[in-house]
This record gives sequence, C-alpha cells and structure tokens, in this order.
Amino acid sequence: MTKKITFLKLFWIFFKIGLVLFGGGYAILPFLKAEMVDKEKICTMEEITDFYALSQCLPGLVAGNISMFTGYKAKGVFGALSALAGVCMPAYLSIVIIFSFLSIITGYPIIQNIFEVLDIAVCVLIFLTILELWVFSVFDKFTTFIFILALIASILKISPFIVVISAGMLGIIRHILFPKEKIPSNSNAQGGNNA
Repeated sequence: MTKKITFLKLFWIFFKIGLVLFGGGYAILPFLKAEMVDKEKICTMEEITDFYALSQCLPGLVAGNISMFTGYKAKGVFGALSALAGVCMPAYLSIVIIFSFLSIITGYPIIQNIFEVLDIAVCVLIFLTILELWVFSVFDKFTTFIFILALIASILKISPFIVVISAGMLGIIRHILFPKEKIPSNSNAQGGNNA
C-alpha cells in the first residue's frame, strides 16, 4: 500500500503543511489526509486519527507529535525527525523574521483584519477535523458513551488532562472486557471495528 518517499520530500510535505498550519494541531488533519493519505498513500485515515489521538495524550505540541508519528511510519526515526523539522521550520522562520517588528505591524487595521479572517478559516478546518475524527472515533455504543461523558466533563470544566487520562483508562477496561485481535500492520481497513 505504501510508496517509497525520500527524507527531503517528507521534509517538504511537512514544511508546506507548516506554512498553512494556522490554529495549531487541530487544523493538521485535513492537510495530512490530502498529502499522506490521498496523495502519497503512506498512511490510512484511521492511522492518522490514531496518531492524532495519541499525540494529544503525550507532552508537547500536537502538530509536532503527529508529524513525528506520521514521519516515523513513512521512514523510521529519521523520517520522524524530517517531518518534525519540516512542520516546525515555517514557524521558526516566521518568528525570527517577524518578531523584531511585530509590535509595529499588529497596530495596522489591515493586519488585524487578516488575523480575524484567518480565525474563520481555522474554525472551518477545526470543524472538518471534528468530522474526520467522528467517523473513526464514535462508531458504536461504547464510543458514543465515552463521547457523551467527555462532553459533559468538558462542559463542567473538568481538566482536559483528567478527561484524556480517564478515556484512556476506559479504553484499557474495554480491552480487558472485550479484547480485539491484533490488526495486521499492512491492513487497509478504513473504518472502526465494533466491539
């Protein structure tokens, strides 16, 4: 299923993603789907959403974490480093270039308007991310139950750390009660399996 990819191309793909990654890690899924699933066929969308979920459970930036997971799937350790360097480079260059005169340009109304419109685009990307995650994450009674619990906990302003850790613990309990067979690494499955 997968195609060979060079470290340079991997860096370039994630550099392009980093250039348009306004809004942080939440907006990365549509870009990963377009580049790594549809175009390069390195991962399945189910794998990408799994990487995304795991990235949220680990310290660090979600975009950096998911880039490393995806890069590792493509080319091992050095693939992970290439992807991480690529996705972080645009932000680094932007900070170096802009920081010296940031306080001056943010006062201009045109710059304020640009950022306001970018916020709208980010909202759309986050909404598309939710739709992508929904298909692979909420697919049976158990996952619907977890979704409702997490939603209620979030509304009650319970710490996101507690919500994520609790969901992970419930996943372990589910595995103990309803164990699944190991999915082969070359599986092309695109949907979730009901327990």
